Amino acid sequence: MTNAWGKLVLKFFKYVPSYVVCLSFLPCGMVFGYTICAFVAERNLNAGLANYGPLILGACWAVISAMAMLAVKLVKKCIVYWQPYILLAAGVFNLIASCFYFADGFDHVGAYISYVAHSMTFVAGCSFLHTISSKGGRSLMISASCSCYLLGMATSVSLIVSAYSRNVVQMAGQSPTTAQLIDGIYVNFAGTYLSVAAVILAVLVGLKVLHFLGTVDLVNSLDNELRIANSNGSIFEKRDEVIKRLQFFYVTKNQQWNVMLLLLFTEAVQHALFIYFIYWFALNPAVRLTSFSGIDGMFWVIFAGSLLALICQWFLSVKVTFVGSQVALIFVTLLAMILCNATDSRWSLWLLLALFGLSYSSQQIALMEVTHLRFTECIVAASYILKLLNTSIVFFYFVADAKNSYFYSTESSTLMAQGFVFMIITALLALVVGMKVPRTHRTQLLDIQYEVYGIIFMKHQIEQLNVRWLNDGTIPTISQ
Repeated sequence: MTNAWGKLVLKFFKYVPSYVVCLSFLPCGMVFGYTICAFVAERNLNAGLANYGPLILGACWAVISAMAMLAVKLVKKCIVYWQPYILLAAGVFNLIASCFYFADGFDHVGAYISYVAHSMTFVAGCSFLHTISSKGGRSLMISASCSCYLLGMATSVSLIVSAYSRNVVQMAGQSPTTAQLIDGIYVNFAGTYLSVAAVILAVLVGLKVLHFLGTVDLVNSLDNELRIANSNGSIFEKRDEVIKRLQFFYVTKNQQWNVMLLLLFTEAVQHALFIYFIYWFALNPAVRLTSFSGIDGMFWVIFAGSLLALICQWFLSVKVTFVGSQVALIFVTLLAMILCNATDSRWSLWLLLALFGLSYSSQQIALMEVTHLRFTECIVAASYILKLLNTSIVFFYFVADAKNSYFYSTESSTLMAQGFVFMIITALLALVVGMKVPRTHRTQLLDIQYEVYGIIFMKHQIEQLNVRWLNDGTIPTISQ
């Protein structure tokens, strides 16, 4: 019994760094949830660029963080695990930012500081989880970080919507201005944000202390091949150098950058759909799922779907999980179009939200797994910027204009047209990802790199290959 308990404790401390980094995404989700709410609550104030200023700063800071981490890689010629220091700095920024949300009129100041922490956590956290995790735990850890992010979103939306609804009830029968309705709605959010930021910062400091004492390891990957390659300096080998070093192989066309750019695009499209439908289900009276005071329920359903993704990714690959969720989205959308047109039932739309949560992390994981290890942070920063960009575009072109005849339309024909457009886009996403993304389930990162490089049969001896397959083209010949 004592031996079993000792093994359990050792296994726990083995993965503690990944658990802590996942938790560091919680305040980031709270910040993004605040942004989602503030965009709607303050849309009549005509603040202009002030609404988008924090997102612009976050995007710029993500580029700075990514470039700094790339520079270290170029100088050291290996992966340097200094992400915990960046996360500590982000924790300090979160703690400082949370104080500004208590005062009326200063929440925008807090938002600027929050998005500095938001971008640093996103770039450094994803980079750390990607390279420190074992081949079996990599997708689970990145998916868990996305679940923590969605948990933060749901929490902040619940707190802000509750405060806003209370103001609406108190001013019932009057003609309140926007400034009156948003008065004090961020105080509860600020208290929770402050508490979470303080706890996460304390845990990050504790993690560094445990590393100093030798209890946890923050500098060695659990992926054995990656750790060895990083220590002997071969981690960033070019494709030609890999081909020269390996024996008995056949190579096809290098697909790495094609797949990376394709996944960047498809992930941005999927996130734009996610943001669009969150606003659509909340603001369009024809498809609204609940009263305004219960809007936070949508985000809790999305969070529940992300927890289901953890179970799916334990047994299935990221590609299978994503394609399966997209196929399910198509059928559920068709079902929702039929039911909502004939009855007042909304359960199919709630199921749509759960499926959004199920697929939320899949493309992020796939993108990071096929990315060149030298440019991981750059690609993560690009993904981050695209998410902020499509959030701004969706709000500016659809949500901000209350007279938008497409977004706010209640006509059955327009609603059905939006459903069909969504089904077509979803089908294309499933088709592209299913065809182009390689199998990465429980596969070591270097093996994934070799696959997208186009290097195959690396472990076969030449006599094991069927010569007839070479002659008839079943096995591609060498083509650099």
